[in-house]
Amino acid sequence: MPDQRCKHIFAMLSDYLNAELPVKNCRELEGHLKGCAPCIEYLESLKATVETCRQYRVRKVPAPSKKVREALVAALMKRAKVYG
Repeated sequence: MPDQRCKHIFAMLSDYLNAELPVKNCRELEGHLKGCAPCIEYLESLKATVETCRQYRVRKVPAPSKKVREALVAALMKRAKVYG
């Protein structure tokens, strides 16, 4: 179970992976990681998550069907009458 020290390390891991952590903090973090299985596990999980996000590609969303467009226009017209 992670303790307060681990929570402090967890908070620095994103900056560490992005190479945005000051050298002093990197040494502190790396020293802690040498002997802390929960932090190592969390770091590996975070690395995998970041890599998955980098590989994600947004697909083009298809245009709405005629039926959907008509329903949207009808809803907007109804709303305009209520608030108009």
